[in-house]
Amino acid sequence: MTWEECMETLGVNDWYGCKMGLQPTRNLLKKCGNPENKLRFIHIAGSNGKGSVAKSLQQILSLSGYKTGMYISPHIESMNERYTIDGEMISDEDLKRLCLKMRELSESLEEERPNSFEMLTALAFCYFLEKDVDYVVLEVGLGGRLDATNVIPHKELSIIAHIGLEHTAILGDTLEEIAREKGGIIAEDTPVVLMHQKPEVMEEIRRICKEKNAKLHITNPKYFHSYSFHIDNGYQYFSYRERHEYALSLLGDYQLDNAMVICDAIDCLKERGISIPEDCVKQGLMTVTWPGRFEILKKRPLIILDGAHNPQAVNSLVRSIEMLFPNYKKRIFFSVMADKDYMTMLELLKNNTLSFSFFQVESHRGQKPEVLKEQWQAHFDGEIRCPESLEEGLEWNLNAVKKEEEKTLLLCLGSLYQVGQIRNFFRNYYSSH
Repeated sequence: MTWEECMETLGVNDWYGCKMGLQPTRNLLKKCGNPENKLRFIHIAGSNGKGSVAKSLQQILSLSGYKTGMYISPHIESMNERYTIDGEMISDEDLKRLCLKMRELSESLEEERPNSFEMLTALAFCYFLEKDVDYVVLEVGLGGRLDATNVIPHKELSIIAHIGLEHTAILGDTLEEIAREKGGIIAEDTPVVLMHQKPEVMEEIRRICKEKNAKLHITNPKYFHSYSFHIDNGYQYFSYRERHEYALSLLGDYQLDNAMVICDAIDCLKERGISIPEDCVKQGLMTVTWPGRFEILKKRPLIILDGAHNPQAVNSLVRSIEMLFPNYKKRIFFSVMADKDYMTMLELLKNNTLSFSFFQVESHRGQKPEVLKEQWQAHFDGEIRCPESLEEGLEWNLNAVKKEEEKTLLLCLGSLYQVGQIRNFFRNYYSSH
């Protein structure tokens, strides 16, 4: 089911520009019979990495014998991706039926009505209760404290991944303010796993945990060691605390940071009496897949797709490329939302880059390629292109990379909203060539 079909069925399209708050979601959930009260949640917030952590935890819990739901946003190719149970997406029939139910119940409200994201969140709780899942891995949409997902009364665990400066108009201008918003998912007397990061973030989360009597576990890089990677093997190897030589299928140095979060989260769940065999942890980390996150679409020529959409994510991506593919030159296909700090992102990318191709995200928030070119050309001596179509731009870059005598890769990035189209292009291209 497409976004447009889903919004039409819901009868709304107001994700942007809506005010934050929990009451509209609570109003709708009351009409639904409060399904959130009957589910067990693992709640995840963060600027980067929360999707990878969520998917990995779902994989491990499913392998451990638990029926595990996962609710995430945004999706890559279809709305169904947002709702999965043991990795299987919701059917079109169930999604349409529940969208109609949310619309009907929302229209019957006398109180403030929910927006589209709030309706999609309530839909998730109804679906997972219908399917009688054991656990729900729940990803925050935006922020945490006032996010629609934060209506849940009981949590097995709260997880906070990497926090960076993002959505500053909504969440605040400093890391402390943003950490305060994301730390809003921390519940009374409930354990918290926090990724080791900047001191001001950790200090703010410590303060909230103390306030709520929540036991805090911070990942400890001192006990972490990573091993080799080879493109033909496709795994990164690491040891952390008592776990030795584990293989991780998700690539990039930031995924190693996420792996520490996952391992500490598993240990917290075990402390709460949840049985998770160690071979399921090992197998889960080795088999998990997550589209658009340092995804190698093709090895020869080397094509990498990543949804990095802020300077922190781009910085990690560049470090990962330098670590895994040293001395490679880059051709970059870039699309980005206008409200992102794209000049910093481009500055981080320009070293060893032969060309930039700018293309507009299919969203009213997408920055125009001509604006990107005009602002960037004073900072870059190489070729800058604004292709007329996504297909033309990708094909030109692909042909250019194929002809390079030196080691050159094609890197596509800038927005998760473009990942689906790019994956689809290469899938079709290589099936017909």
